[in-house]
Amino acid sequence: MVKVKIIKNYLYNSSYQLFLIILPIITLPYVARTLGPSALGVNSYTYSVTSYFTMFAILGTTTYAQREVAYLKDDKLGLTRFFVEVELLNIGTSVISYIGLLIVILFLSKYQISFLIYSITIIANIFDVSWLFMGTGRFAILAIRNFIVKIISVLLIFSLVKDSSDLYIYILINVLSILVSNLTLWPYIKKDSLLFLKKQMIPKLRPFRHLRGTLALFIPQISITLYTVLNKVLLGAMGKIREGSYFDSADKIIRLSFTMLVSLSTVLMPVVANEIAKKNRQKVEKLLSQSLQFSLCIAFPLFGGLVGIAERLVPLFLGNQYDKVILLLQVQGFIIIPMAIANVIGNQYLVPSRQTKKLNVSIFGGSIFNILISVPLIETWGAFGASVAIACSETLVTTLQVFQVRNELHFYGIGRDVLKYTIATCGMYLFIRWLQLVTVGWISIIACIILGIVFYFGLLIILRANIVNTGRKIISNKFKI
Repeated sequence: MVKVKIIKNYLYNSSYQLFLIILPIITLPYVARTLGPSALGVNSYTYSVTSYFTMFAILGTTTYAQREVAYLKDDKLGLTRFFVEVELLNIGTSVISYIGLLIVILFLSKYQISFLIYSITIIANIFDVSWLFMGTGRFAILAIRNFIVKIISVLLIFSLVKDSSDLYIYILINVLSILVSNLTLWPYIKKDSLLFLKKQMIPKLRPFRHLRGTLALFIPQISITLYTVLNKVLLGAMGKIREGSYFDSADKIIRLSFTMLVSLSTVLMPVVANEIAKKNRQKVEKLLSQSLQFSLCIAFPLFGGLVGIAERLVPLFLGNQYDKVILLLQVQGFIIIPMAIANVIGNQYLVPSRQTKKLNVSIFGGSIFNILISVPLIETWGAFGASVAIACSETLVTTLQVFQVRNELHFYGIGRDVLKYTIATCGMYLFIRWLQLVTVGWISIIACIILGIVFYFGLLIILRANIVNTGRKIISNKFKI
């Protein structure tokens, strides 16, 4: 039954993540051409600055609460108290964060309207209780409501955003979609009776007792934001607004490619937390080993594919104004591999096992390193320098995490798998480069993706990679789960 639930939740979550991949494929080309590099640069800069304050409003609530709900889901009274306490804490941090952002906006001479519109995301955070549904494994509710809200927001973008002067409308649609999406969860909260505490329990509420736990997870999260968003802020602050739009466009394409791996992490984290609580060490290592195997199997061809089709993809996808994105995509695309490893070790193991100190060390190391190299690299090379900085920082973070868990986790045979993934990826890269010589336009892109995947997995079968055997076992046991 546990396997069935994991598979169902993964399908719900991955289907939504796939939907999130498809939507930007439709909207990003339209928005890039309609708003242009300058307006998109303003959007990237203002969003990046605001995201720091949003991060403070959230603290580490989402990850912390998801993990704790997984522990408390069978205790209705304890879960109700936990829910109310976390929401009270959330309201307090959001109010403080919003006031802080307003003070900063008063001292900024540019883009104040964009900042004010983006400040709505902090208000939306108060109503975000998605962690409750993740922790209890109800991914269907999250997926369905997100499908509906996203579709409506896309229709509004195509209907109302017509040129660069509609930047404010574009931002407003995005932030309101977040607010509405969060509000739609509350009818389910009422149905679960989580808002109703007995009077005698109200004086016993201690929302600040969760502050330490959320801060422990806030530190690595703000550090991640620091070194991934800092480069966008620096590009804007240094007056390189157009360069910021190029960097942001490359970053969006890469992050979109990575979403399927993130969906696996979202589903597995509460499962691993539950197994750790049961002290089932063998099951934990098995889950993480399979997750890492799967993640790397996908990460290598994603990187190789992006490098291989970048020259064709960028002009067709974003337009000729974004030619600079080609090189950025090829350099920055490397981060998919270290991010895949860090996603397993950090999000799927260190967080549920409450080893946030080790997570903090790795991310702080990457953050400090990024700050030291970003300023001179961006000053010299602009967006290209930002891409080099982020690639180096992500690699350092992953290296530090691997070093810290070297005596705890044993991924036997993963080295041989990595070698096979590398060989298969190189073969796929050469194959899709040849395909581009005999195909043109979108037909070339589609052919490279579909045939490239077939070619890659064909090579894995020939090389007898472990992931192939794992896949065969899953298929053979399909009706025995």
